[in-house]
Amino acid sequence: MQVMSIEDLAAYLGISRRTIYKYIAEGNCPPYIRLSSKNICFDRSDVDAWLEGKKVYPRPKEKRLPGRKGDGR
Repeated sequence: MQVMSIEDLAAYLGISRRTIYKYIAEGNCPPYIRLSSKNICFDRSDVDAWLEGKKVYPRPKEKRLPGRKGDGR
């Protein structure tokens, strides 16, 4: 297990510590380990799995037929 502090996580994700705290408050963060009432850390494998779940795979745009605007609704 490779543990990461909030500072490590912020650096890893390229975001601020404040954003990490916001994610935690919203419940939109990787699973964490509470070491004490004021100290938490993250397992790197949990962070990577959380990131994998955030991936978005864009779909190719549909080709429109010439001369058609919308579907007529």
